[in-house]
Amino acid sequence: MSTTVSNPVSQFNNISLGGIISGTRGILKFTTNNITWKSESGKSETVSSTDIKKAKWTRVTPRIFQLILTIKGGATVKFDGFKEQDYEVVRKYLEDQYSVSPLEIVELSTKGCNWGEVRVNGPMIQFTTDHGKVGFEFPISEVSQSVIGANNKNELTLEFHHDRTMDDDDETMVEMRFFTPIRPSKEGEEVKEKKEVKEGEEGENQEEEGEEEEKEEEISALEEFQQTIMNKSDMVSNVGKSLVVFSAIQFLTPRGRIDIEMYPTFLKLHGKTHDYKVPYESISRLFQFFRPDQKHIFFIISLDPPIRQGQTKYAHLVIQFQAEENIHLELNLTDELQQKFKDQLSPIMNGNANALICKILKALTGKKITIPGNFQSDSGANSIKCSLKANEGYLYPLERCFFFVHKPPTYIKFEDISNIEFSRYGAPSVRGGSNRTFDLSINLKNSTSIQFVNIQREEYPSLFNFLKEKKLSILNPTTTGPSMIIDDDDSDDDDYEPSESGSESDEGSGSDESEEEEESEEDKKAKKKQKK
Repeated sequence: MSTTVSNPVSQFNNISLGGIISGTRGILKFTTNNITWKSESGKSETVSSTDIKKAKWTRVTPRIFQLILTIKGGATVKFDGFKEQDYEVVRKYLEDQYSVSPLEIVELSTKGCNWGEVRVNGPMIQFTTDHGKVGFEFPISEVSQSVIGANNKNELTLEFHHDRTMDDDDETMVEMRFFTPIRPSKEGEEVKEKKEVKEGEEGENQEEEGEEEEKEEEISALEEFQQTIMNKSDMVSNVGKSLVVFSAIQFLTPRGRIDIEMYPTFLKLHGKTHDYKVPYESISRLFQFFRPDQKHIFFIISLDPPIRQGQTKYAHLVIQFQAEENIHLELNLTDELQQKFKDQLSPIMNGNANALICKILKALTGKKITIPGNFQSDSGANSIKCSLKANEGYLYPLERCFFFVHKPPTYIKFEDISNIEFSRYGAPSVRGGSNRTFDLSINLKNSTSIQFVNIQREEYPSLFNFLKEKKLSILNPTTTGPSMIIDDDDSDDDDYEPSESGSESDEGSGSDESEEEEESEEDKKAKKKQKK
């Protein structure tokens, strides 16, 4: 729907910012000076009328059309959601107010081919087929990471940034894969190859070398395409040098030695097979925990949204430092950054590796670092040793949450807990068995449950007092320690003699049931005979 008033202004409702992987709807206004789009969430985009060089109109679905504006510098801005009848209104406004004409109609490829040519065209990645027609395109700036498969060197995976303005029910593309097949040899070439192989070992070796060279050319072409994407996207720094680099840092999640490059607005993780770009605005929390041995420190970066590696999501990055590891850092701070972080960062920093990375991230993200509170286990540690899903780790009871490290890293807020239940907590029975450990089940308000198992019995008093202090609901509280478990079944004792009253009542009830069953079976047989 469009409206026009006298000043003149044209307004279009339910328009989304096109050309991005995900988009929210908003209002698009044409005024004499600019074109302004504003979404319901407050996100906005403005194009000055003097910057518009060319305009195109294309059909993206049977009923929805897209306006493509080419502006100074070669960049494009797209708006989706127009109706077919809006064409004349837009064309006339562009021509009369902005002197931009004609509004060219462009056809996209509609054959549905999944093969063609992919190329970088300015700020866009284009997939063309059907005699050069564009099948689809998207901005390089939307790419968050680019990976060539470790086991399949002919496949390139592109992952996209998450739009934080989207609702939970909205759908968005998160990943796209391009496959470059190796060209099959022709029948004539196969025959020629066989002849050459028969000529001798020297010919065979030459043929193998030729195949390897051709394969390397295919792989290098894909890698060259990947490098072009990385250079033009904001996966790599287009804002100058990194502030600081931490090399070969030990990550427990995702596992491996990873380099951390920190920039003013994001950090980049460079691993053996994957690169990740993490904007500081996506870092929701920072945690620092000592391991019970006091020789290592866990540093945890919580992300919202999480980073992805294929189908696996990582909502928490778990780093392990040695407690006594000291390093020397030189930060590339501009005058502006030195002024901004004068009380927090300096060009040269020395000290403990964990303390320095905490200090730098705290300054760049503005996030506080959560550390353990007053809880102490039976051994005086800040955590309890237990297992989650058969993986042994440490449960840290904090002031407002639980955190389990490290596999899988699990964050549980107190406000999400419905109640807590203890199981297998009891004293040795008369049979001689004993429960040296107990389990802790945390039932959440969303009807799911998380169970921590194999917790030592000695940890119960401190854990129970902590839960009671935090006013968390406990289904089966035991405040005075374990009581004897009475075993009523004495049938396995050597001096067992059945009691007359108990045996008579049991046998009586059992015989009544068996008699009823026998009578019912006899009745059935009698009825069958009568039918015969």
